[in-house]
Amino acid sequence: MGEGTTRLIEGNGKAEPRSPREIERDIEHLRARLDRSLAELDRRRHELTDIRLQMRKHPAVFIGTGTVLLLMVGGVGYAIYRSHKRHQLPQKASRLRMALGRAIDKPHRVARSSPPPWQKILTAVGTTIAVNLAKKLVERTWTQTRSTP
Repeated sequence: MGEGTTRLIEGNGKAEPRSPREIERDIEHLRARLDRSLAELDRRRHELTDIRLQMRKHPAVFIGTGTVLLLMVGGVGYAIYRSHKRHQLPQKASRLRMALGRAIDKPHRVARSSPPPWQKILTAVGTTIAVNLAKKLVERTWTQTRSTP
């Protein structure tokens, strides 16, 4: 790549006469280089897919990955356990007791009326800005994907 074909054309634009042996030698040289490159790629592929070798070379990565996977599985298991516990009668009764206690302590917070006007205005402005930004991002992405060949 990038070697060019300067040997094939002379200054006057005519092809340089080359003997078949010279052409064969060049082909063999290129074939040998290609064989070496393919052998190196094959060696690297085997090395990359050898899990035991990668574990010896990068133990911290495997320890970290294992820890993260273990924590994720443990978190999912704990969430499932807590979900089942929430549906048991003693847990439901406890939550109902706490909710009634909060309602008795602060009855004005149980059923709030409509939000204050400033909160309504802020919500409307924020929604408008978010919608406009989303539209512009979609339009920009659409024009970039259509203009890219």
